[in-house]
Amino acid sequence: MDITIEATYENGVLKPKEPLTLVSGTRVRLTVSPVDENGDPLAGVIGIGNSGRTDGADNHDHYIYGIGKRQ
Repeated sequence: MDITIEATYENGVLKPKEPLTLVSGTRVRLTVSPVDENGDPLAGVIGIGNSGRTDGADNHDHYIYGIGKRQ
């Protein structure tokens, strides 16, 4: 079971913004990513229409997932 939560880091402790549905003492693995509240969620695709690519529909898997282009 994977869950994604937001937390605040204070004085060396991560404090979840919501209660967790975990049994006390449960070991977990954390991946920490700062929340960029001012960031644009579409920043990665802004301007893609001006990239000069003309094969986006045919090779979308290549551009999104990095797999080989279609022949």
